[in-house]
Amino acid sequence: MNSIVTGKEMKKIDKYTIENIKVPGIVLMERAALSVASLIMEKEGTDQSVQIVAGEGNNGADGLAVARMLYLNGYDVVVYIAGDESKATDDFKTQLQIIRNLGVKEVVEIQDRDITVDAIFGVGLSRNVEGKYKEVIEKINKLRTVVYAVDIPSGVDADTGKVLGVAVNAAFTVTFGCYKIGTVLYPGAEHCGEVIVSDIGFPQKAVDAVEGAIKCATISDLDLIPKRMNYSNKGTYGKILVVAGSKDISGAAIMTALAAFKTGAGMVRIFTHSANRNIIGKVIPEAMINTYELDKFDEKAFEACLKWCSVVAIGPGIGTGTIQSMMVEKVLESDLPAVIDADAINTIANNEIIKKKLRRNVVITPHLGEMSRLLSVPIEEITKDLVKYAKKINYVYGANVVLKDARTIIATEGQTYINISGNNGMATAGSGDVLTGIIAGLIGINAGVDVASFMGTYIHGLAGDYAITETTKAGLMATDIIKAIPEVMER
Repeated sequence: MNSIVTGKEMKKIDKYTIENIKVPGIVLMERAALSVASLIMEKEGTDQSVQIVAGEGNNGADGLAVARMLYLNGYDVVVYIAGDESKATDDFKTQLQIIRNLGVKEVVEIQDRDITVDAIFGVGLSRNVEGKYKEVIEKINKLRTVVYAVDIPSGVDADTGKVLGVAVNAAFTVTFGCYKIGTVLYPGAEHCGEVIVSDIGFPQKAVDAVEGAIKCATISDLDLIPKRMNYSNKGTYGKILVVAGSKDISGAAIMTALAAFKTGAGMVRIFTHSANRNIIGKVIPEAMINTYELDKFDEKAFEACLKWCSVVAIGPGIGTGTIQSMMVEKVLESDLPAVIDADAINTIANNEIIKKKLRRNVVITPHLGEMSRLLSVPIEEITKDLVKYAKKINYVYGANVVLKDARTIIATEGQTYINISGNNGMATAGSGDVLTGIIAGLIGINAGVDVASFMGTYIHGLAGDYAITETTKAGLMATDIIKAIPEVMER
């Protein structure tokens, strides 16, 4: 598990390390610069020309240290100071004196060089970029140069991911100690390119001193998924009830059920409209199927399905109406662990009585439009602070929230996560149904509702990443994601 922090939280970690742990700030700076220089030396030959664009703060000081290291390793390096040298920090002045003593060339305007190191602003930027700095960033973005950003691309708000007027377009961002929110949330993440988190010496004790830091899952966290036991049977791995599909929609039920199976669920029963029986039976002969007719709905049959299962996934493609409201309400009254998606969320959004029945062992998986309806808040407002609104649902109603977007936010009791797996090819029909099935499957194999919420999202994204090795992002389909789930689970 990695931490994701705001710029303010990172400054606290830095301060704690220097003042409490007694690691000198210049030592941290040297390690930060070395991580950037090492990446450049790994990827770029000494025949490549380099320019360092430095502001007058400590981010600029990092950049000057990078200039020195590359220069000493044989690179053709020039330095452009974008800031006001008279306002420079002490560390900047120290690093500047060193490169001047070495004879590193300083230039008075931006150069057209093979490599540009962006060290103008660090994580403390909080106002729009204007004047000379704006002109400098715009010039960098017009160059055919490979940009390496120091900690965060200049112009990106580290706390929110907002672009503060204009921001550097980096190919690589070396961020120190922890991910910054601005490096993972959009639109800031779009400017970061590949993000490398560099360990520069912040002890875990310093990171832990920041309370409530957001987390993100990593490949090692797959160990949180329960292992399959030799002495087991199909009942050991959960009985999943998938309530999905309607008269004209069969695919939602199929994809949700298949995803649950591929995640490891022992048994899956699908409750759907009778029109779907034949096609589902042909595609998933392993699933049990119970059907209904809207004009003669059998409540007792539905209740029997609820008594049979250990987990419910409800919502994909079911439509909205009186019958759907009844089904959602009965699921919430059952006290079963439940994953609620799509039309089930819309049903809850339109009924305050049902909404109040949300509970601790429920996972809701809204996209932005569904979240807007659920909270009666415009999408534009939600996108300004995804974390805030995901946490609000969890705080008010107790339910675990998986707020789906290009970066999905997961809010569970006491912890918030941002998922960083996945790719833009997953913006495709049925992808959300697959996620619902994965989360339900994980609950079925006893991963726990909290773990299923954030690890289900991570596994879903990772399956999408694995899937594009066999196809393209543009050609990725939900069924490709399903096919890749076993490969992830095998890890």
